[in-house]
Amino acid sequence: MSTTQGASDPSDRRDNQRFDYEVIVQVTRGDLSFQCTSEDVSTGGMRLRLEGAPPRVGERLRVEFKLPLLHDAIRAEAEVRWIDRSSAASCGVQFMTGLRAREVWAINRLHARR
Repeated sequence: MSTTQGASDPSDRRDNQRFDYEVIVQVTRGDLSFQCTSEDVSTGGMRLRLEGAPPRVGERLRVEFKLPLLHDAIRAEAEVRWIDRSSAASCGVQFMTGLRAREVWAINRLHARR
């Protein structure tokens, strides 16, 4: 049984195509900074695989990650939209700051690199 908090079925509420893509993400949560791994990425947000205590739904995080087609890291403010503790703790975050055109382009090119 899933213990998803927030959206009843997160996959039904996506506006952007998500690409299964694992990347190391530097997360800043208040004064705490740690690394985790993404499970998927879209131009609207990402799913993060977490260790330890998950953040709360509605909590704001800062995320930073690199993509192969970009020289600079993507840095964005993100809000936790849902949490799933069914197997391994994970959460979905929505980017709250607009991504630059080249960042959107690089995310949309992820499917072509497979």
